[in-house]
Amino acid sequence: MTTATERIDVVLNRLCLTRSRSEAKNACEAGAVLVDGRPARASQPIGPGDRVTLRFTNRLLEVRIRELPGKSISKKAARELYEVLRDERIET
Repeated sequence: MTTATERIDVVLNRLCLTRSRSEAKNACEAGAVLVDGRPARASQPIGPGDRVTLRFTNRLLEVRIRELPGKSISKKAARELYEVLRDERIET
C-alpha cells in the first residue's frame, strides 16, 4: 500500500499557509521550511503525518499534515487538513 504524496510547495499553497506557490518555493530555497526537522526542497513530496515547520519574518509555525488538500479548497476547509503543533512569535 502506498501513501499519497504531493510537492511541498503545492501543499503549502493549497493549505493557505503561504500566499502563493512561488512564495512557498522561495521559502524552501531560503531554508525557511523544514519537514520532520530537515530543510525541504520545493519539489520534496510530503504526505499525511509529516511535520512541517515554517519560519516567517516574525513567526514560527509548526504543523502536522492530516490530509492532503484537493485542487480547489476554501481557507476554512484547509484549516481542517492540518494540526497546529506550535505557533510562536519571533522577536527581531
